[in-house]
Formats: sequence, C-alpha cells, structure tokens
Amino acid sequence: MSQRVDTQRLIETFRANHRDPRNLAMHVVGFWLIVRALKRLVTGHVFTAAVNLGAGLALVVGGHELAGTDAFAVFREVREQRSGDGSVVQVG
Repeated sequence: MSQRVDTQRLIETFRANHRDPRNLAMHVVGFWLIVRALKRLVTGHVFTAAVNLGAGLALVVGGHELAGTDAFAVFREVREQRSGDGSVVQVG
C-alpha cells in the first residue's frame, strides 16, 4: 500500500474547484470568520467563537454550493490516493 500523495493532482483538483470569484470571495470572508472564532475561543468567548465558526464554515461550504463544486474534493482525493488502488477507504 502506497502512502505517497500526488501533490500535482491535488493542486489541479484544488484549482478546478476554486475558479468562481464568488466562491473565492465567500472563502475570504469565511476564513476570516474562522480565524476570528479561534481568537475568540482563546480569549474565552465560547458562544461568539461558536457563532463565528459556524458562519465561517457555512460560507466556505456555501461558496462551493454556489459554484457547483465539491467542497471536500481534495480530502477525498487524498483518501483515494492513500488506498493504493483508487478505491475509497472505509473509515471507522
């Protein structure tokens, strides 16, 4: 079983899923909210951290829904590559 991951293929998958400017704009705002959530969590504001994290994740995934692409394609690609034969690995 090979543990090597084809990074060039992952980069191509990532670029293919991030061509829509609306998706990229939603990612920028979403990741800003996620970073803000981490900052809030460190400073003890758990409720606002949870709200910011939820909103940020919703924007990131929603950007892919708007663009019509798979939000988790890169993670699936890695899982398929690590399985060795291209089949999906069962987790759990």
